Amino acid sequence: MNDDTKRRPLETPFKRGDRVTIHTGEKGPQSLTRVEGFKSEGRCMELSDGSLWRADGKRQWHFKGGFYKGPWVEREAPGDADHIAKRRTIGHLRKWAHDLSMDSPLGGPALRRILDLVEKETAAAQREEEAEEK
Repeated sequence: MNDDTKRRPLETPFKRGDRVTIHTGEKGPQSLTRVEGFKSEGRCMELSDGSLWRADGKRQWHFKGGFYKGPWVEREAPGDADHIAKRRTIGHLRKWAHDLSMDSPLGGPALRRILDLVEKETAAAQREEEAEEK
C-alpha cells in the first residue's frame, strides 16, 4: 500500500493518523478523512478515502495544469464536522423533496408531521437568533 510509511518530508504539516478536512474554495469544508501514509519518498500523501495529495496538501497528486483552483487539504478545524453534516443533510433533504410527488408512498399525516418538525425547528432557530441579538 505505502512504499514509505515511516518517512515524510520536512515541509509537510501532516503526519500519519492526522484528521484532515478536504476544502473547496466556494463551499468550504467538503469531507473529513485521515492521513493513512506517504508514498513516493514522502512527496505524496494518501488519505483514508483513497485520494492522493501532495504532501503539503495544496493540490491533488498528479494534477496537471499551471493555475490550480481545486480542493486542498487542511487540518480539521473545530467547526468542520458540523458544516459538513449540515451540508450533507441539506443535500439529502433536497433530494428527498425533489422526488416528492402525489405518488409518494408517504401519506398526508406523515408529511404533515415532517412539516411540523421543520416548522418547529425553524421557529426554535429564530428564537435563538433573536436571543443572541439582545
